[in-house]
Amino acid sequence: MNDAKVVAEKLLQANAVKLSPEKPFTWASGWKSPIYCDNRSVLSYPFIRDFIKSEMCNVLFEHFGEADALAGVATAGIAWGAMAADQLKLPFYMYGPSPKIMVWETR
Repeated sequence: MNDAKVVAEKLLQANAVKLSPEKPFTWASGWKSPIYCDNRSVLSYPFIRDFIKSEMCNVLFEHFGEADALAGVATAGIAWGAMAADQLKLPFYMYGPSPKIMVWETR
């Protein structure tokens, strides 16, 4: 089984994937979608969280191995970005909708 399928299984185990074809979800962008993955909910499952974090870091390193830093956006991207930056030993920047949290840097 490839890594993407294992990640998908883990997301299903954590009940992060929601389907609603009759009443689509409305994303913050206004887009409508019959599927939603609540990445925040996975944070409550330490073993699944660790596996997905490691797989995410593998992909980041493979495709962006020369990166100097990572950035995350509100809301779920902040936790995942910070965990990945920690594992990859990179600085982390946070971007959000409010000027008071627009840039937050860790080193």
